[in-house]
Amino acid sequence: MTPHPLAQTLARMRALNAYRKAELGAPLGAGWIAHTDLAPGAAWLEALIAATQARLHTRAAAIVGSALLQSYQWPLISTAIACYLLDRRVPDLTPANTRIHYTTEHEADTLALLGGRFTTLPDDPAAEHQDATVVTDLAALRTAVRIGIEAHLGVVIAQICARLGCKPCGLWLNVTDALAGNLVWVAQERDPATSLAALEGELDALICVPGSPLTSRKIGLIQLHHQQRSLIFPDRATCCYWYKTDGGAYCSTCPHRTPDDRRQRLLAYLAETGATATEPGVEEAVA
Repeated sequence: MTPHPLAQTLARMRALNAYRKAELGAPLGAGWIAHTDLAPGAAWLEALIAATQARLHTRAAAIVGSALLQSYQWPLISTAIACYLLDRRVPDLTPANTRIHYTTEHEADTLALLGGRFTTLPDDPAAEHQDATVVTDLAALRTAVRIGIEAHLGVVIAQICARLGCKPCGLWLNVTDALAGNLVWVAQERDPATSLAALEGELDALICVPGSPLTSRKIGLIQLHHQQRSLIFPDRATCCYWYKTDGGAYCSTCPHRTPDDRRQRLLAYLAETGATATEPGVEEAVA
C-alpha cells in the first residue's frame, strides 16, 4: 500500500534532520498530551510549571511562561515549516488534531498528527487525495501555515498567561523567533545555496504580515562567511530570559548583545566547528 502523502513528507523531514520528529496517527505510550492538559488547573500544567521552576531556579512568570511555550511549540513549528518547505504541504495544525510528547525531563520532543488532512498546491501529485485541501497559490499556502500556527498557539498562550499572569506579547515573540529559526535552518538544510534574498522574501511573506501577532520590526537575518562557507542565521526578535536564571548567561545570539558582538561570536562558532546548515540551531553550541 502506498503511504499517505503526509506520512511521506514526515519521513522526508525525519531523514533530513533527526531532531525533527513527528508521526501520523494516534500515538502509543506515555507522555502524550493534548492542549487541554495545559489549561489552568490541569494537573499536567501544574506538574510542568513545578518542573520548570525547579530546573530554572525561578518563579518569575515571564521566564517560566517563555520556557513552557518554547518547549511546547518546538515540535509543532518545526514540523509545520519542514512540511511546507520540503513538499509544500501544510498539516492540519488544529489543537484537536495534534498531540505533543514530553520526555521524562518535561521537555517536548515529538508531534503526533491524529488525522492526515493537509493543505497543498494544485501541482502537488497528491492534490487529488481525499485528505487534501488545494489552495490557489504559494501566498495562500503561506497563509495556511501562519493561521494554523497562530490559531493553535494562540490557545496555548492564552492558557499559559491565564495561569501564570505573564503577558502574551512577549510569548508571541518567542513564536516569531521559532518560526524564523526553523525557516532559516530547514531552507539551508534542503539547499545550502539558498540565498539571503530568498530567505528574506519567505520571512517577510510568512511572518511580517500586518495585523499578525507574529509581526516584529526586530526580526531579521544575518549572513556570515568564513573561508569558503556561508551560513545564514536568524536575528532574533526577543530574549529567552536564560540570563535571568540561576547560573544563566546571555546567549550568543541574544538581542541584548550588540550586533557586532553577536556577529563575532557566530563567526567564531563557524571557525571552530565547521558548522553547516544541518545543525538544528546554533544556540546549544554557542550559549
